[in-house]
Amino acid sequence: MKRFYWILILVVLVGGGVAAARFVQRGETETRQHAIDEIEEIEFALDRYARSNGDYPSTEQGLSALWERPTGFPAPTNWTGPYLTRPILTDPWGNPYVYQRPGRNDRYTYDLFSYGADGVEGGRGENEDIVSWLRPEEL
Repeated sequence: MKRFYWILILVVLVGGGVAAARFVQRGETETRQHAIDEIEEIEFALDRYARSNGDYPSTEQGLSALWERPTGFPAPTNWTGPYLTRPILTDPWGNPYVYQRPGRNDRYTYDLFSYGADGVEGGRGENEDIVSWLRPEEL
């Protein structure tokens, strides 16, 4: 009879562990999707900025040019911002979004990306970088 209770406890613990793992995985997926959504929101704002001012903000001007008039070169010719309803500086993991103009991957516009959950370049799964450009495998 004792063996039955130990087996029952083991089944409950394994089942609880599986359920917890699925819950955590779902949370990670939702966090990644939130970062993807924010990057798309920033991209839309950057395109509006470029249409108004003839160019994208420089790396030095950064993403803050989307909610406050930037200084430096290139000077915005027709700044009609803010282009975002709220500042978006950090990804859902608390790391800053990286903005580079011109981009290494998109020389004609910019690169915008998050390093993912681990906060470092590269990675797989939850740690994979979230980027604004098309990767070769996506073409």
